[in-house]
Amino acid sequence: MKTLDDVDRKLIALLQDNARLSTVALAKAVGLSRSTVQERLQRLESAGTIAQYTVRLGSGDDPLRAWLLLRYAEGFSCDDVVPLLAELAQVRLAHSVAGETDLMVLVETRSPGELADVRERVAGFKGVDDVTTVPVLRTVLDRL
Repeated sequence: MKTLDDVDRKLIALLQDNARLSTVALAKAVGLSRSTVQERLQRLESAGTIAQYTVRLGSGDDPLRAWLLLRYAEGFSCDDVVPLLAELAQVRLAHSVAGETDLMVLVETRSPGELADVRERVAGFKGVDDVTTVPVLRTVLDRL
């Protein structure tokens, strides 16, 4: 399969938020025709990138969230690391920040084992020098 482009990633993110979005709504959101979006979805499904459309329960099955605090290796930047992160379905958010940490990445997984796998994968990315994992125990305020 060819590498995912920005439109593919946006379609996947939209479907992760709401798998019931119509092809017309998806097309409008990404600025393409319905038929083009339908072809892209079929390609993503055929390649196994989209394995299924499912229901996410609202309570009792909360995902395990964690912040991955990344430091870049010498000579690397967001431009090198963020495209690699964007390919991981578990990555929900990334903030470029100042200080000892270069990038804060929010991930959601179904289990501690999956979190460990994601963390190890990110730690192995070219351009990543160090990863600190900060599990979220509880969300006490969310205005997003």
